[in-house]
Amino acid sequence: MLYISYRGIFDGNNFQDANTPKQLSKALGAGFKCMIDVWRQDDKLYLGNDAPTIEVTANYLKGNKFYINAKNSDMVAWLESQSATDYPNWFYFVPDAIYPPVYVTASNGKLITPGTVPINTNSIMFLPEITDTAMFSMVNVKSYGIISSYLTFIRRMRREGIYY
Repeated sequence: MLYISYRGIFDGNNFQDANTPKQLSKALGAGFKCMIDVWRQDDKLYLGNDAPTIEVTANYLKGNKFYINAKNSDMVAWLESQSATDYPNWFYFVPDAIYPPVYVTASNGKLITPGTVPINTNSIMFLPEITDTAMFSMVNVKSYGIISSYLTFIRRMRREGIYY
């Protein structure tokens, strides 16, 4: 199973540092991939939860360490014009669509499925802690991956069972 930290948060701590290079480095150093929110504005790229905040370079975003959530239409257009080998994992939620959507398809073909029920074993569950705060559903779930802020807890539960 692929474990992807939500905005670099992987142990339920440091939410104030979400989507910052410092926190993303911590998550990557702990062995997790990272889902990041990225904006494009005035031909520049930015990390940011609800708005473009921290400028980053295109080179910083390259590779498969990040699952890029394109936050605005300029970012989507830019990613569509880039090489899939440089930015292999990106997706976006369509504005004004039903939220949460049943799923969105990432550029790598994986299905990003909000909640605790994957559509199939090719799905990446997105924030299962919203609908299952105890996260018991994560123990035996079969999916490609999980995007969560509580990955250390989920990984431990999957290894040791719900009564670790």
